[in-house]
Amino acid sequence: MKVSEPTEAAIARNTASTNPSSHSIQSAVSLPFTVNIVRTEEHLRKAVAIRAESYGRHHPEVAELLKSAEPADRSMFSLVLLAESKQDGSALGTLRIETNANGSLPAENLIPQDSPCRGRTLAFVTRLAVAAGKESSLVKLALFKALHRYCLACQIDWILVTARPPMDRQYKRLGFSEAYDAETYVPISWSGNIEMRIMTLDVVACERNWRKIEHPLYQFMFLDYCADIRIFKSVSGIWNTPRTRSSPPSAAYLDQILADND
Repeated sequence: MKVSEPTEAAIARNTASTNPSSHSIQSAVSLPFTVNIVRTEEHLRKAVAIRAESYGRHHPEVAELLKSAEPADRSMFSLVLLAESKQDGSALGTLRIETNANGSLPAENLIPQDSPCRGRTLAFVTRLAVAAGKESSLVKLALFKALHRYCLACQIDWILVTARPPMDRQYKRLGFSEAYDAETYVPISWSGNIEMRIMTLDVVACERNWRKIEHPLYQFMFLDYCADIRIFKSVSGIWNTPRTRSSPPSAAYLDQILADND
């Protein structure tokens, strides 16, 4: 069955009731891009390029530091995700995941001593970068879906991010909580000492919390099957392929949900 492009009907699907009981059928969603783990130097160069370009729009002084790959990009205990356009192969988005599987991370020093993240498995997410364009919100959401699925599979308890406006408010809409009191900013040494908010997400509780509040993106995040998110290609097959197909959330709908209206 052909997968249709996002339409007003797709928006209507997303604005319908988000009661999880109504989402009993898993659907397949075709994205206009793919999300893969970076495994080649060519793909790493793409990720680095979009990273520098994205940071250059907001923090030119940091962008100069990001024009080359960083040691963490090649670390055994970190990985880089890359979203690429199906149409022309151009890079649309990237992020890096660093884990404390082999010892503590420098980022753990940012967490308060009484944080529930202390002593738990942790994924520090950094260098999020998305190309400007109509699909930017969908690219960010797909990267987050890939991140969450990866953390579940690797039994990672918490996700840690640093963010400043407007991205901090988008993280809050995705369920992240502040590690400190509201509006507390901490200088980040590896990002030019830019002051950011420290935010965390409970990986396991995330699904439960979204279901409880009937989050409007619950269907896409937790039920929809996206073959274009290819972080587990080695275990793909007929048993994880659903029988129904649908469209991803439209750009207009995502902008409505994630828009910076604060």
